[in-house]
Amino acid sequence: MRMPVEPILYALNVGRGDSFFIEIPALEESYVILIDGGDCQKEMRVTPYAFIRERGWKRIDLMILTHLHPDHLYGLLEVSEHIPVTEALLPYPEMNLSIGELTNTKAIQTAELLRVYEELQMNLTRQQTSIVRRPPFGEKSVWAFGELILRHIEPVDPRDMAAYLTLEELREAPEDQQDRLLERFDGQSNADSSVLLLEHQDGTQLLLLSGDAVLSNWERILEREKLSPYVFKVGHHGVRDAWDEQLLAALSPDWVLVTNHKEEYEMFQDEWEGLVRTSGSQLFVTGAKDNSRCLISRLPRRPERIELE
Repeated sequence: MRMPVEPILYALNVGRGDSFFIEIPALEESYVILIDGGDCQKEMRVTPYAFIRERGWKRIDLMILTHLHPDHLYGLLEVSEHIPVTEALLPYPEMNLSIGELTNTKAIQTAELLRVYEELQMNLTRQQTSIVRRPPFGEKSVWAFGELILRHIEPVDPRDMAAYLTLEELREAPEDQQDRLLERFDGQSNADSSVLLLEHQDGTQLLLLSGDAVLSNWERILEREKLSPYVFKVGHHGVRDAWDEQLLAALSPDWVLVTNHKEEYEMFQDEWEGLVRTSGSQLFVTGAKDNSRCLISRLPRRPERIELE
């Protein structure tokens, strides 16, 4: 009997941030998917660009940015400068914002974030990447890689996307309101995060990646989706606005993944481990050890930790 394809998940230790590769074996050459890129800060033990070079991958078949926060976006910029990307799924249409002089520190940081997002789009356009806007701005929400399917399941309605609505307001706002709106956007961006499901064509759900989605997202998702993944990647780096006992009971994953560094893991270890025990799951944290580079799982198996040499 033919064995099902086992995709490989690489969860990079990028500190308090997200960066994942999914490698899907194929007859001639594997498919490679990159989801988020970390923020290229010193707490990252490996960058996605360095990891691509180490693996010897010649291209990225699909690059996905789940939402606009530095710890998901910034590491993608270096990839877009040096590695061919066949297709990219981006969160928002081009906004063509005109931002004036700012005084608020958080607003200045957010304006820089939007500038980097524009630069990413320009890099991808320059290398002739097929750029796709996620729903509800684009029609494509399913990608097939042999017998595996990646589905974008949230968001689906622009009325639920508070951060996007703030950007729309920012487009027409006078300069003296831009500080306030940019700061508000930063606080709303997690709830605009993409949620992605990797599954076999037979319906077996392997991996549920939640970006930084919060509990309000899950209330909507579970009304329309029956989810039972082997692996659940918790949103917002383990912060309790992203998960609780009820969500874990509904999903009932075999193992749970939190993306965070050693300091926060040690701070919240008892709380997180107690939480996953309520659903009979096992917890894995990307940066639980300082010397770790990544967690590697041949899905849906539980991962092994790869350490720095």
